[in-house]
Amino acid sequence: MDFYQITVIFWILIIWFIVEILIQIWVKLVNKKFQWLIISKDETPKLSKDGLEKFFQHGYDSKLGWIRKSNTSNHEKGKDGETFWSINEIGARTNPKFENQKSSISCFGDSFTFCRQVNDNETWEHYLSKLEKTNVQNFGVGNYGLDQSILRLEREYSKNQTDIVILAVVPDTICRIVSLWKHYYEYGNTFAFKPRFILKDNKIELIKNIIDEKQKFDNYEKYLKEIQEFDYFFKQKFIKEKISFPYSFNIFKNITRNLLILKWITKIYFYRKLGKDVSKFEWKPMKVIMEINLKWRIKLFQDSNTLILFEKILERFSKFSFDQQFISIFMFIPQKDDMEFIKSNFHFYQNFITTINGINGLHFIDVTKNFLKVDNLDELYSDDNQYGGHLSKQGNELVAKIIYKKLQTIKN
Repeated sequence: MDFYQITVIFWILIIWFIVEILIQIWVKLVNKKFQWLIISKDETPKLSKDGLEKFFQHGYDSKLGWIRKSNTSNHEKGKDGETFWSINEIGARTNPKFENQKSSISCFGDSFTFCRQVNDNETWEHYLSKLEKTNVQNFGVGNYGLDQSILRLEREYSKNQTDIVILAVVPDTICRIVSLWKHYYEYGNTFAFKPRFILKDNKIELIKNIIDEKQKFDNYEKYLKEIQEFDYFFKQKFIKEKISFPYSFNIFKNITRNLLILKWITKIYFYRKLGKDVSKFEWKPMKVIMEINLKWRIKLFQDSNTLILFEKILERFSKFSFDQQFISIFMFIPQKDDMEFIKSNFHFYQNFITTINGINGLHFIDVTKNFLKVDNLDELYSDDNQYGGHLSKQGNELVAKIIYKKLQTIKN
């Protein structure tokens, strides 16, 4: 190798080194502002001591991962301003004017069952209480999967027995039931360790919550190998989207995703520094993530193993209803981006609805077909963006009417 070739190689290495350093600085700065752009440090994120203390006080549950604790309350932004929620002494959401009445219906599920972004008297359970003239109990918990919802039902039912149990979740639950640590699917949700079911010899077997003691959060890294073994998204998503050294090459693994996030977060940062309005594109980085998440649930609704797992969990729900002698009802409540996709493309969980309808003793309520008849979907949801947030009070009223109509058929 002559002097000229050595010189060329030297300058190529110098240029690469400078580019590598600049990209690293850029990526790490964006990572601090947007948790969805993950880097090597996010494999074992530092857990906030203050955050953990609040979590232990208000949300931690050793068996289920997290829960809405009795006699707690909070507020958040809804469609028409600030909204307020509270949890009563039995762990259900407060149901104004119905608290002292007999309960013949109880509901379990995720945040679309809990009904975030509306007041206590604007949930679909509250509207259904008016129609059914009974205290419809709301045991929904934000971010729950179908697995956690059923495990909570099995734990609570003996204390709060009802003639009818409604289990309602978003279609994204198909992603939640293959997860043990939400952080591997929903980056930054680092306190959310959970149980899950796995398929074994065509039966489901429970993997209990591995971080089942508060002390385990202090050295959770010790348990990651076991968690990673049973968490679908660790290998399928997290590792593939993580940017690590060399950044200048790694950034190309998911080039469209990474560059869009870098572009929008950087633009938002400089616009704010200059005092400019960012409202027209502030949602853009999260839009990238929501579109990817939608693709994941569409993919899993076409995955035979995941569908069998889903079916077996619902069969467990149906069997529990036979054992405890209540009527079991399952319901999907689609997010706005689910509805937009179905309207423009195809109904990605329609085939699975056929499977649900074949489960012995389980009733299914199809909210989706009613939502498809609504011209302006924004009326049904709380946020005016593609994601849509949770159901608005109008959306909850519609859901209550759909359930009420189905109940008349079931009871007759």
